[in-house]
Amino acid sequence: MKKISFIITFLILLVMLSTCNNLSENNSSSGGVVTKSKVEGNSEIHVNDLTNVDVLNSHGSIEGLERMVNFYDKVQNGVPSNLRIVHHTIEGDPIVTDVNYNGEVLEVKDDSTRDKFGSGAITINKCGNLIEEVNPINTTYIAVDCSDGLKGMQQILQITYNMKQQDLFEFELKYGINKENEINTLTNTLKKDSSKEGTQINRDFIITTEVKQEVYKRLVFANYLDKKDFTACGTGNTMNYFLKVHINGGVREFNWSACDQSIDGVKFTEIATYIIEQSEKKQEIQPQVIVQGYVLEKTDTELLIGEGLTMLDYEWMKDELQQKDFENYVFDFTFLEGVITKEFNPGEKILAIVEERIGDSKPGRAKVKEIKKLDLHYLNKE
Repeated sequence: MKKISFIITFLILLVMLSTCNNLSENNSSSGGVVTKSKVEGNSEIHVNDLTNVDVLNSHGSIEGLERMVNFYDKVQNGVPSNLRIVHHTIEGDPIVTDVNYNGEVLEVKDDSTRDKFGSGAITINKCGNLIEEVNPINTTYIAVDCSDGLKGMQQILQITYNMKQQDLFEFELKYGINKENEINTLTNTLKKDSSKEGTQINRDFIITTEVKQEVYKRLVFANYLDKKDFTACGTGNTMNYFLKVHINGGVREFNWSACDQSIDGVKFTEIATYIIEQSEKKQEIQPQVIVQGYVLEKTDTELLIGEGLTMLDYEWMKDELQQKDFENYVFDFTFLEGVITKEFNPGEKILAIVEERIGDSKPGRAKVKEIKKLDLHYLNKE
C-alpha cells in the first residue's frame, strides 16, 4: 500500500495546476557541453540559492512550462539541451531535477540535499528517451528506457487540470472596446452588443462542462494563479478584456488588451478568443461522454478502466489491484459494458464513447457505443 500512498500524496501536490511564462533556448557546443541562452522577452525564475532555474513547480503552480515543452521538442529532434526543474516540498524546500540530453542519452540528476525532511541524496539515472503523455485531466513528461526506476521509467513533471476536483469553477468574460459584451457562466448570461441590433441578452445561456474543462486546462497552462505581467498598449479602438475566475471560495481577476504581445497577454487573449468562439456555437445539450484510460482488468463481459492514469501510474497500480480501495484514489474508475473484451488486454490504453455513466459509485459503470485502442508506440512492451 506504500505505492498507493505515494501516488495520492504526489497528486495532491499537483491538484492546483498551472503553467507557463517562460521559454529557454539551449545551444550545444563542441565536446557535448550544453550552454543556455535566454529567449528575448522571458524573465528569469528566482529561487533562493539556485541559479539557471527553467521550471518551478510550487505545489502544482508551474512557472516556465514553455521551457519544458521546448526541451521535450529538442529531445525529439536529437538536439543537445538541458533543463533545471525545481519542485517545492510542502515545507517549501527545493528539490532540484537537472535533465541533460547530449543528443543520444538523457541524464536525470535528482538533488534532495536541500530538503530537510527528505533523504538528502543525489541520484543519477541514465535514460533513453522522454515521453509526453497527454490525458484529458493531466499532461506528464516521463523519462523511459532508464537504468533505474519502475519498469525503467521516471516522472519528470506533471501538470494536472481536473476541473471536477474543484468545488466551484465558473468565469465571467467581458470584452469589446468598452467591454460591452459579456459571457457569464455563473449566471448563465450571454450579453452581446451590436450597433445594428442593439444589446441582446440571453439569460438561459449554457456553456457545457466539456468547454469549461478546456477553459480550466488553458488557464492552468497559463499559470493563472500566479501574478500576470500584462503590458499597457493600444488606443481607443483596441479590443479590451476583463476575465473574472471563480475558483472554489476565491476569485482571480485579469484586465488586458488584445494588442498586448507579452507572453501573458498572448495566452489570455487566446483563452478569451476560445471562450467567445464557443459562445457563438450551438452547445449540445447532451454532448458525447468519453472514457479514456488504461485497461486494469477484464472479464468475459466488461473492462475495468483507470481514467487519467499515466503509463507509470498503471505500473504502480496494477500490482495493488487485489487490495484496491477505489475511494482512496483521486482517479476515476469505470467498468465498461457492451465490449468484446477478448480484443483488449490489461495495460492497453483505450478511448471509448459511452451512452451514459451509470450511477455515482466508484468504480462507475458505462455502456459503450464505440471503443478503440490508443497508440502507445513509445512503450517498450516486454
